[in-house]
Amino acid sequence: MPPATPQLRQGNSPVLAFLLGFIPGLGAVYNGEYNKAIIHVVAFGAIILGASSDLGESLHGLLIFALVISPFYMAIDAMRSAKAKSTGQPLADPFENWSGQRPLGPIILIGIGALFLLNNFGFFDFFRVRQVIVPLLLIGIGFYMLKNRVSGKN
Repeated sequence: MPPATPQLRQGNSPVLAFLLGFIPGLGAVYNGEYNKAIIHVVAFGAIILGASSDLGESLHGLLIFALVISPFYMAIDAMRSAKAKSTGQPLADPFENWSGQRPLGPIILIGIGALFLLNNFGFFDFFRVRQVIVPLLLIGIGFYMLKNRVSGKN
């Protein structure tokens, strides 16, 4: 009996996924990775917001570089995901593992909306975001990830 050849599944076209990947989030949506698409759109929007604000020359240059590079990253990632799906290889969505049981998207939107609302009423200064809130948020996320890693939750 001849050895079984691996069956290729009909799936997404890697070339089309690559081309759609240049539009933030669309390549991930094409591949059915909706959490990843949300992260791509939010990250791309944050890069544009940062590049259009007055953050200093060195950070402005870095953000412009990220603005140029990120569509290529998204296109290559979409192509890799489409190839893995068409060959039947498992390609886990890293955001799905972290946000599968948590309402991550609504929490982010509520938090951003609350910050804008507080800024409109003069209770919150966006300057403080760079100085205090973002570093504290990053430290908190780091501790949360460390706690999960040490406890074996991955």
